Amino acid sequence: MIKDASSNWIESVWLLNSSKIYKLCEKKCSSVEDAKDLFQTVALKFCQNARFLRERNSVYPWLLRVVHNTHCDMIEKDSQVFMESRLKCLPESLDCLAEERSVFYNPRESNLNDYDKLLSILTPLERMIVEMTYVGGFSSEELSSVIGLSALSIRKRRCFAVSKLREKLSKYK
Repeated sequence: MIKDASSNWIESVWLLNSSKIYKLCEKKCSSVEDAKDLFQTVALKFCQNARFLRERNSVYPWLLRVVHNTHCDMIEKDSQVFMESRLKCLPESLDCLAEERSVFYNPRESNLNDYDKLLSILTPLERMIVEMTYVGGFSSEELSSVIGLSALSIRKRRCFAVSKLREKLSKYK
């Protein structure tokens, strides 16, 4: 009997909020398939957490937060898959950068041909931004849509990362 009351509560709350949640999923996603995936994931998380949510006055704010967080997770996962495919060609591209005497190249120090060692001082996000900008040729706006940060944030992080690289290179002069 208790289980039946619980399932009635879950059903009534979901029916009350599901249309608003689906519309939000459609707004956040670029395709109908992605919106459906997001909606299904939110529904699953709602069912999994229903016993904790019964104590709340309103479940809708929680659902909004789950939509947002799940969407961010989907974008992050998509960008990681995208980056893995783009980074397969990096060794050749980094050699080209050295020939062009970019920020990674120091003609006075032959030990810095190991670009992975130089780039290891960067956080994974900084490294991704630097590589996608200088190797992949992405603009700040393009990176913004891939990574999920604002274009201004991308430019600030890139500037900070390049400063870190220059500082490390200056130690070897």
